[in-house]
Amino acid sequence: SLQMLIGQHDERLSTLQKESVQYQKEAQSELSNLQKLMDQHDERLSTLREESAQSQEAAQNELNSLQMLIGQHDERLSTLQGESAQHQQDAQRELSNLKQLMDQHDE
Repeated sequence: SLQMLIGQHDERLSTLQKESVQYQKEAQSELSNLQKLMDQHDERLSTLREESAQSQEAAQNELNSLQMLIGQHDERLSTLQGESAQHQQDAQRELSNLKQLMDQHDE
């Protein structure tokens, strides 16, 4: 009877060892899959960071271009306003001269 118990015990021990080996293989496989997923995640995160930096750079370049155009526009507007004021003065002077001539003519 003791031999039978030892036999059952050995059989149970052998089964447990096989199950343990199987669980270890499955755990190792899961760990390997998880590592692959983490590597893919890290790679994607790195790509997204790079794309984000490029997008920020592109946006900054666009902003710089717009600011330059606005500066040029402001400069042109200022020049036109100056020219317009000069034209108004010239026209006013011409009008005054014309009025003077008409007054002289009327005398």
